[in-house]
Amino acid sequence: QERGGAVQCSDICRGFLTCPNCNQEYQNNVKYEMTRALVACVEREVTGTGHGQELLHATAFTERLFQLDGNKEGDKAEGDEIYGKLLALMDKMKDCDDISESFKAIELDIYASMCNFDFTVETDDSLERAKANIAKVRDICSAAGGDQMHLLTYLDAMMKDIESKLSGKDLQCEHVKDLNFSRQHYIDAVETLGQSDPTTIRSGVDLAAALYREDCTIEATRLLLKLVKIGRQVHGPDHNCTANVVLALTKVEERRVIVKSQKRWFKALRYEDDGSDCVLEGLLPESADDPKVEESGAIPILPGKGAAVIPSTDILPFPGTPVICHGLRLRGSSHLNGKIGDVRSLDVDDGKCLVHFEEEGLEPTVVKIGNLRVLFELPEES
Repeated sequence: QERGGAVQCSDICRGFLTCPNCNQEYQNNVKYEMTRALVACVEREVTGTGHGQELLHATAFTERLFQLDGNKEGDKAEGDEIYGKLLALMDKMKDCDDISESFKAIELDIYASMCNFDFTVETDDSLERAKANIAKVRDICSAAGGDQMHLLTYLDAMMKDIESKLSGKDLQCEHVKDLNFSRQHYIDAVETLGQSDPTTIRSGVDLAAALYREDCTIEATRLLLKLVKIGRQVHGPDHNCTANVVLALTKVEERRVIVKSQKRWFKALRYEDDGSDCVLEGLLPESADDPKVEESGAIPILPGKGAAVIPSTDILPFPGTPVICHGLRLRGSSHLNGKIGDVRSLDVDDGKCLVHFEEEGLEPTVVKIGNLRVLFELPEES
C-alpha cells in the first residue's frame, strides 16, 4: 500500500495468476482455484477503506468473475455476489481523483467481466444487461480514443450471439460465415497483440474454421500449421491455445470422399498399390441401404471396426478436399499437372470438379475426376 494502489494490485494479482517458472498465466481449473484464493486473500488481508484497497478488491473480483459460469448453480450464486460488490466499488471509485487513472484502466475489464458472466447466465434479463455493458465498453473506448479495433470486433461478435439468443433466431450464422470478418479480426489481433498472443492464436483458429467452412482447406491448413509452430515454441505443447490449434488441424487434415457405390461419404486415409486403391476408415456396409449402419451427421464410419480398401475409381473428392492434378494432356490444361487446389464443387453425374488452385495466377478450372488425386499431405510452401 505504501507503493501505491496500482502497483500493489499488479504485484499481488500476478502472484496468484501467473506461474513463476514459465511466466505464463494459469489455465483451466488451476486458474479457477487460484482466482478463488486471490479473492479470499484480498478479503482477509486487505481490510482498509483506502482507495488502493478498493482498487485491489475490484481487480481481484474482476479476475474471479471472468472464471465463473452462470449456468452452474454454485458459480451463479458466487457471481451474483461479486457482481454486486463490483457495482458498489465502481460507485466509490468513479469520483476519486487520486485513482482516476487507475480506475479507468480497470473499468473496461470490470464491464467486460460482467458482460461475460451475464452472457453465461443466459436469461433474457442477463442478456439485456450484457448488451448494456457492451454499450458502456463502447462508450469508454470512444472517449479514450486510440486503436481499440480488436476489442470492438470482439464485441461485435458477442452482440450477434446475444441478439441470436434473445430473438431465438440464428443471427450469428451469416456473421460467423463472413470470411472477411474473420480475416480482419485475425489481422487486427496480430497488429495489436502480436502473433504469439493466445488471443491472436484463438482468432487464427477462428479464421481457419471460417476458411474450412468455405472449402478453403489448403489455406486453413497452412495457417494452422503456422499457429501450431508458434504455440509450441512460445507457450509449449500443453498450453490450451496450442492444444486447440492441434485439434483444429486434425479436423481440417481429414480427407473426405464420396464412395459412388454407397452414395455417401467416408474419411479417406491413404492410397495403396501406386494409387490404384484407396483406404477408407471404417467398414463399408453390404449395401447402400443397410439398416444396421447408423449415420453420424453425413459420415457412416464405424470407429474401431477396421478399414475398407476400394478401387480409387470408385471415389469422388468431397467439396473442400485438397487435390492434385495429373494426366492432363491437352495443351490448354497440361500446365496444371502437379498443381494443387481445393475442390469447390462436384458434379457427380458428369464426373467433374471445380478446383480452385493455391498457386497465384491460376484460374479456377473444371477438371475431370479421373485427372485428380486426393492430396493427403501438403507440400512445403514455395
